[in-house]
Amino acid sequence: MAQIMLRGVTKAWGSFIGVDAVDLEIRDREFMVFLGPSGCGKTTTMRMIAGLEEPTAGEIQINGALMNDVDARDRDVAMVFQSYALYPNMSIYENIRFPLRMREIPRAEHDALVRRAAAMVELGDYLDRKPRALSGGQRQRAALARAIVRHPQVFLMDEPLSNLDAKLRLTMRAQLKHIQRELEITTIYVTHDQIEAMTLADRVAVMNKGKIQQLGTPDEIYNNPNHLFVAGFIGSPAMNLIPGAIADGTFIGPDTRAHIPGIQSRQGVVLGIRPEDMDVAAPEGANLISKIYSVEPTGDQTLVTTWAGEQLVVAKVDRAFRQALDTPIAFKFRPDRVFLFDEASGARI
Repeated sequence: MAQIMLRGVTKAWGSFIGVDAVDLEIRDREFMVFLGPSGCGKTTTMRMIAGLEEPTAGEIQINGALMNDVDARDRDVAMVFQSYALYPNMSIYENIRFPLRMREIPRAEHDALVRRAAAMVELGDYLDRKPRALSGGQRQRAALARAIVRHPQVFLMDEPLSNLDAKLRLTMRAQLKHIQRELEITTIYVTHDQIEAMTLADRVAVMNKGKIQQLGTPDEIYNNPNHLFVAGFIGSPAMNLIPGAIADGTFIGPDTRAHIPGIQSRQGVVLGIRPEDMDVAAPEGANLISKIYSVEPTGDQTLVTTWAGEQLVVAKVDRAFRQALDTPIAFKFRPDRVFLFDEASGARI
Protein backbone atom coordinates (compact mmCIF):
# COMPACT_ATOMS: atom_id res chain seq x y z
CA MET A 1 0.00 0.00 0.00
CA ALA A 2 1.28 3.53 0.65
CA GLN A 3 2.77 5.83 3.23
CA ILE A 4 2.71 9.50 2.26
CA MET A 5 5.05 12.19 3.60
CA LEU A 6 4.67 15.94 3.16
CA ARG A 7 7.68 18.00 4.21
CA GLY A 8 7.40 21.78 4.15
CA VAL A 9 4.89 21.63 1.28
CA THR A 10 3.92 25.10 0.15
CA LYS A 11 1.79 26.39 -2.70
CA ALA A 12 1.85 30.07 -3.60
CA TRP A 13 0.39 32.13 -6.41
CA GLY A 14 2.39 35.35 -6.36
CA SER A 15 2.05 36.84 -2.88
CA PHE A 16 -0.92 34.64 -1.97
CA ILE A 17 0.00 31.49 -0.04
CA GLY A 18 -2.63 28.78 -0.39
CA VAL A 19 -0.75 26.06 1.48
CA ASP A 20 1.84 27.14 4.03
CA ALA A 21 4.76 24.78 4.84
CA VAL A 22 2.66 21.72 5.67
CA ASP A 23 4.40 18.80 7.38
CA LEU A 24 2.35 15.61 7.55
CA GLU A 25 2.78 11.84 7.63
CA ILE A 26 -0.14 9.79 6.33
CA ARG A 27 0.21 6.23 7.50
CA ASP A 28 -0.12 3.12 5.38
CA ARG A 29 -3.81 2.10 5.03
CA GLU A 30 -4.96 5.16 6.97
CA PHE A 31 -8.17 7.06 6.26
CA MET A 32 -7.02 10.68 6.53
CA VAL A 33 -9.51 13.53 6.25
CA PHE A 34 -8.55 17.10 5.38
CA LEU A 35 -11.23 19.26 7.01
CA GLY A 36 -11.74 23.00 6.86
CA PRO A 37 -13.71 25.89 5.37
CA SER A 38 -13.53 26.95 1.73
CA GLY A 39 -10.15 28.40 0.84
CA CYS A 40 -8.25 26.77 3.70
CA GLY A 41 -5.91 24.81 1.37
CA LYS A 42 -7.29 21.30 1.78
CA THR A 43 -8.11 20.63 -1.89
CA THR A 44 -4.86 22.22 -3.06
CA THR A 45 -2.90 19.95 -0.72
CA MET A 46 -4.67 16.90 -2.09
CA ARG A 47 -4.13 18.02 -5.70
CA MET A 48 -0.39 18.38 -5.04
CA ILE A 49 -0.33 14.81 -3.72
CA ALA A 50 -2.15 13.72 -6.88
CA GLY A 51 0.28 15.56 -9.14
CA LEU A 52 -2.36 17.93 -10.49
CA GLU A 53 -0.65 20.92 -8.85
CA GLU A 54 3.08 21.50 -8.51
CA PRO A 55 4.29 22.58 -5.06
CA THR A 56 6.13 25.89 -4.85
CA ALA A 57 8.37 24.42 -2.14
CA GLY A 58 8.75 21.26 -0.10
CA GLU A 59 8.72 17.53 -0.81
CA ILE A 60 5.98 14.96 -1.41
CA GLN A 61 6.95 11.31 -0.96
CA ILE A 62 4.99 8.11 -1.49
CA ASN A 63 6.58 5.03 0.04
CA GLY A 64 9.86 6.94 0.38
CA ALA A 65 10.03 7.93 -3.30
CA LEU A 66 10.09 11.64 -4.17
CA MET A 67 7.01 12.54 -6.23
CA ASN A 68 7.59 16.22 -7.03
CA ASP A 69 8.61 15.58 -10.64
CA VAL A 70 6.52 12.43 -11.23
CA ASP A 71 3.52 12.80 -13.57
CA ALA A 72 0.07 12.30 -12.06
CA ARG A 73 -0.57 9.21 -14.19
CA ASP A 74 2.58 7.55 -12.83
CA ARG A 75 1.79 8.04 -9.12
CA ASP A 76 -0.70 5.14 -8.96
CA VAL A 77 -3.43 7.20 -7.29
CA ALA A 78 -7.13 7.22 -8.10
CA MET A 79 -9.40 10.24 -7.61
CA VAL A 80 -13.11 10.51 -6.92
CA PHE A 81 -14.57 13.97 -7.56
CA GLN A 82 -17.64 15.85 -6.40
CA SER A 83 -18.91 16.03 -9.98
CA TYR A 84 -18.72 12.23 -10.69
CA ALA A 85 -16.87 12.91 -13.99
CA LEU A 86 -18.46 9.96 -15.79
CA TYR A 87 -18.41 9.72 -19.59
CA PRO A 88 -22.07 10.24 -20.64
CA ASN A 89 -21.74 8.30 -23.91
CA MET A 90 -20.38 5.17 -22.18
CA SER A 91 -22.25 2.53 -20.23
CA ILE A 92 -21.50 2.17 -16.53
CA TYR A 93 -19.56 -0.99 -17.41
CA GLU A 94 -17.33 0.94 -19.82
CA ASN A 95 -16.93 3.83 -17.39
CA ILE A 96 -15.66 1.47 -14.71
CA ARG A 97 -13.49 -0.36 -17.24
CA PHE A 98 -11.89 2.80 -18.62
CA PRO A 99 -8.88 2.96 -16.18
CA LEU A 100 -8.01 -0.64 -17.07
CA ARG A 101 -7.81 0.27 -20.74
CA MET A 102 -5.70 3.35 -20.04
CA ARG A 103 -3.23 1.37 -17.94
CA GLU A 104 -3.11 -1.45 -20.49
CA ILE A 105 -4.30 -4.14 -18.09
CA PRO A 106 -4.73 -7.41 -20.07
CA ARG A 107 -8.22 -7.49 -21.60
CA ALA A 108 -8.83 -11.01 -20.30
CA GLU A 109 -8.86 -9.60 -16.76
CA HIS A 110 -11.23 -6.72 -17.40
CA ASP A 111 -14.60 -8.37 -16.95
CA ALA A 112 -13.82 -9.95 -13.59
CA LEU A 113 -12.28 -6.73 -12.27
CA VAL A 114 -15.19 -4.56 -13.43
CA ARG A 115 -17.83 -6.89 -11.98
CA ARG A 116 -15.98 -7.18 -8.68
CA ALA A 117 -15.74 -3.39 -8.33
CA ALA A 118 -19.41 -2.96 -9.30
CA ALA A 119 -20.47 -5.57 -6.76
CA MET A 120 -18.60 -3.75 -3.98
CA VAL A 121 -20.74 -0.63 -4.56
CA GLU A 122 -23.94 -2.59 -5.33
CA LEU A 123 -24.13 -1.63 -9.01
CA GLY A 124 -24.02 -5.11 -10.55
CA ASP A 125 -27.52 -4.74 -12.01
CA TYR A 126 -26.83 -1.37 -13.65
CA LEU A 127 -23.73 -2.02 -15.75
CA ASP A 128 -25.52 -1.76 -19.10
CA ARG A 129 -27.06 1.65 -18.34
CA LYS A 130 -25.77 5.10 -19.24
CA PRO A 131 -25.01 7.60 -16.44
CA ARG A 132 -28.11 9.69 -17.23
CA ALA A 133 -30.31 6.71 -16.29
CA LEU A 134 -28.86 6.55 -12.77
CA SER A 135 -29.62 8.57 -9.66
CA GLY A 136 -27.02 10.88 -8.13
CA GLY A 137 -26.10 8.29 -5.54
CA GLN A 138 -25.72 5.57 -8.16
CA ARG A 139 -23.51 7.80 -10.30
CA GLN A 140 -21.29 8.55 -7.32
CA ARG A 141 -21.01 4.83 -6.63
CA ALA A 142 -20.06 4.30 -10.28
CA ALA A 143 -17.30 6.90 -9.89
CA LEU A 144 -16.14 5.07 -6.77
CA ALA A 145 -16.13 1.72 -8.60
CA ARG A 146 -14.02 3.29 -11.38
CA ALA A 147 -11.46 4.29 -8.73
CA ILE A 148 -11.57 0.86 -7.06
CA VAL A 149 -11.26 -1.25 -10.20
CA ARG A 150 -7.50 -1.09 -10.67
CA HIS A 151 -6.68 -1.22 -6.93
CA PRO A 152 -4.43 1.87 -6.72
CA GLN A 153 -2.04 2.47 -3.86
CA VAL A 154 -3.86 5.69 -2.84
CA PHE A 155 -7.47 6.91 -3.03
CA LEU A 156 -7.98 10.69 -3.23
CA MET A 157 -11.55 11.87 -2.69
CA ASP A 158 -12.55 15.51 -3.15
CA GLU A 159 -15.91 16.17 -1.44
CA PRO A 160 -17.51 13.19 -3.23
CA LEU A 161 -20.76 13.27 -1.24
CA SER A 162 -21.57 16.98 -1.26
CA ASN A 163 -24.07 16.71 -4.15
CA LEU A 164 -26.14 14.03 -2.41
CA ASP A 165 -29.11 14.49 -0.10
CA ALA A 166 -28.70 13.93 3.65
CA LYS A 167 -30.12 10.39 3.73
CA LEU A 168 -27.99 9.26 0.80
CA ARG A 169 -24.87 10.82 2.32
CA LEU A 170 -25.43 8.71 5.43
CA THR A 171 -25.62 5.52 3.35
CA MET A 172 -22.62 6.43 1.21
CA ARG A 173 -20.51 7.26 4.27
CA ALA A 174 -21.09 3.76 5.59
CA GLN A 175 -20.23 2.25 2.20
CA LEU A 176 -17.06 4.30 1.85
CA LYS A 177 -15.81 3.34 5.28
CA HIS A 178 -16.58 -0.34 4.74
CA ILE A 179 -14.91 -0.43 1.31
CA GLN A 180 -11.79 1.36 2.54
CA ARG A 181 -11.44 -1.11 5.41
CA GLU A 182 -11.99 -4.05 3.06
CA LEU A 183 -9.47 -2.88 0.45
CA GLU A 184 -6.96 -1.52 3.01
CA ILE A 185 -5.94 1.32 0.68
CA THR A 186 -4.51 4.57 2.02
CA THR A 187 -7.23 7.21 1.57
CA ILE A 188 -7.20 11.00 1.66
CA TYR A 189 -10.64 12.58 1.85
CA VAL A 190 -11.33 16.32 1.52
CA THR A 191 -14.46 17.84 3.04
CA HIS A 192 -15.86 20.94 4.72
CA ASP A 193 -18.46 18.76 6.49
CA GLN A 194 -17.28 17.98 10.00
CA ILE A 195 -19.83 15.15 10.37
CA GLU A 196 -18.21 13.36 7.42
CA ALA A 197 -14.79 13.94 8.96
CA MET A 198 -15.79 12.64 12.39
CA THR A 199 -17.52 9.52 11.08
CA LEU A 200 -15.02 8.49 8.38
CA ALA A 201 -11.54 9.40 9.57
CA ASP A 202 -8.85 7.52 11.40
CA ARG A 203 -7.28 10.95 11.83
CA VAL A 204 -8.42 14.46 10.91
CA ALA A 205 -6.20 17.32 9.76
CA VAL A 206 -8.15 20.50 10.53
CA MET A 207 -6.89 23.19 8.14
CA ASN A 208 -7.19 26.96 8.29
CA LYS A 209 -5.44 29.61 6.20
CA GLY A 210 -3.16 27.09 4.52
CA LYS A 211 -1.93 25.46 7.73
CA ILE A 212 -2.85 22.33 9.68
CA GLN A 213 -4.32 23.81 12.84
CA GLN A 214 -4.74 20.47 14.61
CA LEU A 215 -4.09 16.83 13.73
CA GLY A 216 -5.61 13.95 15.66
CA THR A 217 -8.29 11.31 15.90
CA PRO A 218 -11.90 12.49 15.74
CA ASP A 219 -12.18 12.02 19.52
CA GLU A 220 -9.03 14.07 20.13
CA ILE A 221 -10.16 16.87 17.84
CA TYR A 222 -13.60 17.03 19.43
CA ASN A 223 -12.69 16.53 23.08
CA ASN A 224 -9.44 18.52 23.21
CA PRO A 225 -9.41 21.35 20.64
CA ASN A 226 -6.05 23.15 20.71
CA HIS A 227 -7.24 26.41 19.18
CA LEU A 228 -10.20 28.75 19.13
CA PHE A 229 -10.74 28.03 15.42
CA VAL A 230 -10.95 24.26 15.96
CA ALA A 231 -13.29 24.68 18.94
CA GLY A 232 -15.67 26.82 16.90
CA PHE A 233 -15.50 24.70 13.74
CA ILE A 234 -16.00 21.20 15.15
CA GLY A 235 -19.37 20.19 16.57
CA SER A 236 -23.00 20.53 15.60
CA PRO A 237 -23.96 22.86 17.16
CA ALA A 238 -20.42 24.17 17.60
CA MET A 239 -18.80 24.90 20.95
CA ASN A 240 -20.17 28.01 22.67
CA LEU A 241 -17.43 30.66 22.91
CA ILE A 242 -17.95 33.43 25.48
CA PRO A 243 -15.42 36.29 25.74
CA GLY A 244 -14.43 37.68 29.11
CA ALA A 245 -11.62 37.86 31.66
CA ILE A 246 -10.43 36.05 34.77
CA ALA A 247 -10.32 37.96 38.05
CA ASP A 248 -9.47 36.37 41.41
CA GLY A 249 -9.84 32.87 39.97
CA THR A 250 -13.27 33.50 38.44
CA PHE A 251 -14.09 33.83 34.75
CA ILE A 252 -16.43 36.78 34.25
CA GLY A 253 -18.23 37.23 30.95
CA PRO A 254 -21.64 38.41 29.75
CA ASP A 255 -24.23 36.76 32.06
CA THR A 256 -21.52 34.20 32.88
CA ARG A 257 -19.36 33.35 35.90
CA ALA A 258 -17.21 30.22 36.38
CA HIS A 259 -14.54 29.29 38.91
CA ILE A 260 -11.20 28.69 37.18
CA PRO A 261 -8.69 26.94 39.44
CA GLY A 262 -5.03 27.82 38.99
CA ILE A 263 -5.50 31.17 37.21
CA GLN A 264 -5.91 34.31 39.33
CA SER A 265 -6.13 37.07 36.75
CA ARG A 266 -6.00 37.29 32.97
CA GLN A 267 -7.51 39.56 30.35
CA GLY A 268 -8.70 38.63 26.86
CA VAL A 269 -9.95 35.13 27.66
CA VAL A 270 -12.58 33.14 25.77
CA LEU A 271 -14.46 30.42 27.65
CA GLY A 272 -15.55 27.44 25.58
CA ILE A 273 -18.30 25.02 26.58
CA ARG A 274 -19.99 22.45 24.36
CA PRO A 275 -23.82 22.39 24.26
CA GLU A 276 -23.99 18.88 25.76
CA ASP A 277 -21.87 19.97 28.75
CA MET A 278 -24.45 22.48 30.01
CA ASP A 279 -27.12 21.33 32.48
CA VAL A 280 -30.30 23.18 33.39
CA ALA A 281 -29.87 24.22 37.03
CA ALA A 282 -31.20 26.45 39.79
CA PRO A 283 -29.98 30.05 39.64
CA GLU A 284 -28.01 29.64 42.89
CA GLY A 285 -24.48 28.61 41.90
CA ALA A 286 -25.28 28.52 38.18
CA ASN A 287 -22.66 29.57 35.62
CA LEU A 288 -25.00 31.22 33.11
CA ILE A 289 -28.25 32.98 33.99
CA SER A 290 -30.34 34.40 31.17
CA LYS A 291 -33.64 34.11 29.29
CA ILE A 292 -34.78 31.56 26.73
CA TYR A 293 -34.52 32.73 23.13
CA SER A 294 -35.73 29.52 21.46
CA VAL A 295 -36.61 25.89 22.21
CA GLU A 296 -36.09 23.38 19.39
CA PRO A 297 -37.18 19.75 19.93
CA THR A 298 -35.23 17.42 17.61
CA GLY A 299 -36.68 14.10 18.79
CA ASP A 300 -33.76 12.62 20.71
CA GLN A 301 -32.91 15.91 22.46
CA THR A 302 -33.99 19.53 22.77
CA LEU A 303 -31.84 22.51 21.77
CA VAL A 304 -32.27 25.51 24.03
CA THR A 305 -30.85 28.83 22.86
CA THR A 306 -30.30 31.69 25.26
CA TRP A 307 -28.31 34.89 25.46
CA ALA A 308 -24.88 35.56 26.91
CA GLY A 309 -24.79 39.32 26.59
CA GLU A 310 -25.30 40.00 22.90
CA GLN A 311 -24.43 36.53 21.60
CA LEU A 312 -26.47 33.36 21.45
CA VAL A 313 -25.52 30.24 23.40
CA VAL A 314 -26.95 26.78 22.65
CA ALA A 315 -27.45 23.92 25.10
CA LYS A 316 -28.49 20.32 24.48
CA VAL A 317 -30.97 19.28 27.16
CA ASP A 318 -33.45 16.48 27.84
CA ARG A 319 -35.80 15.59 24.98
CA ALA A 320 -38.84 16.32 27.20
CA PHE A 321 -37.76 19.85 28.13
CA ARG A 322 -40.35 22.52 27.30
CA GLN A 323 -40.48 26.10 28.55
CA ALA A 324 -41.92 29.33 27.23
CA LEU A 325 -39.77 31.83 25.35
CA ASP A 326 -38.37 34.81 27.29
CA THR A 327 -38.65 33.01 30.63
CA PRO A 328 -35.59 32.83 32.92
CA ILE A 329 -33.24 29.88 32.71
CA ALA A 330 -29.92 28.97 34.34
CA PHE A 331 -27.19 26.51 33.37
CA LYS A 332 -24.40 24.80 35.25
CA PHE A 333 -21.23 23.99 33.28
CA ARG A 334 -19.55 20.64 33.79
CA PRO A 335 -16.26 21.85 35.26
CA ASP A 336 -14.02 19.26 33.58
CA ARG A 337 -15.39 20.29 30.17
CA VAL A 338 -14.70 24.03 30.37
CA PHE A 339 -12.04 25.24 27.91
CA LEU A 340 -10.11 28.51 27.93
CA PHE A 341 -8.52 30.22 24.93
CA ASP A 342 -6.44 33.34 24.45
CA GLU A 343 -8.64 35.78 22.56
CA ALA A 344 -5.77 37.40 20.63
CA SER A 345 -3.83 34.33 19.47
CA GLY A 346 -6.63 31.73 19.64
CA ALA A 347 -4.30 29.33 21.48
CA ARG A 348 -5.63 27.02 24.15
CA ILE A 349 -4.74 28.16 27.68
